[in-house]
Amino acid sequence: MRLNGRLRWKLLFGLLAAVLFDTLLQISWKSVVLEAPSNPSALAEIASVFGNPAFLGIVAIMALQFFNWLMVLGEADLSYAKPVASLSYACVPVVSFLMLNEAVDRIEIAGVALVIAGVWFISQTKPLTEDKSALS
Repeated sequence: MRLNGRLRWKLLFGLLAAVLFDTLLQISWKSVVLEAPSNPSALAEIASVFGNPAFLGIVAIMALQFFNWLMVLGEADLSYAKPVASLSYACVPVVSFLMLNEAVDRIEIAGVALVIAGVWFISQTKPLTEDKSALS
């Protein structure tokens, strides 16, 4: 992730934050849904989710995720940033296994490995397309 001979710390921090926010958001959603009582009425379930104080935390994480993503897109091409941010697809199963005691099988482990390998390959490219009009 070197551009013009310097490491893009702002981009690196933003991409790490994007992965963390997305992982935290998914785990938080799952936790809130698990706390909701099983009601035959969909309206009662929706009311219990929206009535949960953790729901405000989820909304806050979404806001942080939104503003972080704006910053990331200002620093890198979408074709670079989105695949790197997809590391959350590898983090969610790991955190789900550790925190929520969800089962993980060999196929999921292989999928996580493939996501990590794909992100590694994409990270070897330039994060920002050079502006050819500025070179002329």
